[in-house]
Amino acid sequence: MTTNYETVYITDPNISEAKLGELNTKLSEIVKRFQGKVNGIEDWGSRRLGYDIKKQNTGHYVLFHFTAESGAIAEIEHTLKLRDDILKQMTIRLEEKEGKKDERR
Repeated sequence: MTTNYETVYITDPNISEAKLGELNTKLSEIVKRFQGKVNGIEDWGSRRLGYDIKKQNTGHYVLFHFTAESGAIAEIEHTLKLRDDILKQMTIRLEEKEGKKDERR
């Protein structure tokens, strides 16, 4: 069963466009291997961090939307952890919005 996920990752602010494109391609290939689909990639650009991470006070933010089987998450997180240019990353599962409003109202 496939589920909707979002991964936000923060890279070194000096990452080149080529390396960022290569990383997004690699993540897309992982999603496809797990019978998934990339729903969108949003490049938020460089922003100031709330606190220093690996001696950096700014980072390049990317939001990666996808649908895949749960096994893809471990592979994506492993791939991101191995890279030196990734400062932080987090993946969340998106809840289904169909008729799930607060029924107490």
